[in-house]
Amino acid sequence: MSNKSWFPAWLPYSKSWMMAIRLAIPAYFGATVVLAFEFWRYSLVGGLIAVTGNASNNGLIFFFAVAAIALLLALIWFLILTRVYALLVKFLWSNPPQWLILPKFRSLVIRDFGILVLSTLPIVAIFAIYILFVSSFKQTFADLRTPRLTYDLFLLRFWWLWFISAACLYQRCTRKSSMHDKL
Repeated sequence: MSNKSWFPAWLPYSKSWMMAIRLAIPAYFGATVVLAFEFWRYSLVGGLIAVTGNASNNGLIFFFAVAAIALLLALIWFLILTRVYALLVKFLWSNPPQWLILPKFRSLVIRDFGILVLSTLPIVAIFAIYILFVSSFKQTFADLRTPRLTYDLFLLRFWWLWFISAACLYQRCTRKSSMHDKL
């Protein structure tokens, strides 16, 4: 029998989906994804200003400073939520099941928070495309009303995109760690 798995390589394993579900709790129920969205949004605007050169250095620094503050706030809020979760697990179980225990702090911050932030990037890309389309559409047809942008439009309606991205990133992390273990 061959060593090749019958499971397609492009589809994340069930462990990756479960880890994405666990991450969705602090991301969406804890609203950490809002701060991650703001980080990418302000970084995108700062990057566009840097590329086009339309603003002074102060405007560029402002957008990147706001992006850094949003990322720092997201990290702090994520860590607060994970501490509350750890206390809740400790309160409910004297010896909790292994799948409920949080990973080490380093893995929690680097892997899990990194995946939370990176999984927001596809939603921000759709947001940027939407903004470019609506702004060009508005210039062409000035008398039409433009739809109002809200967080629920992008963050709640595209939750599935965030979820798939998180599962794929977890799959990539587990493949990388298994390759390091073989070396």
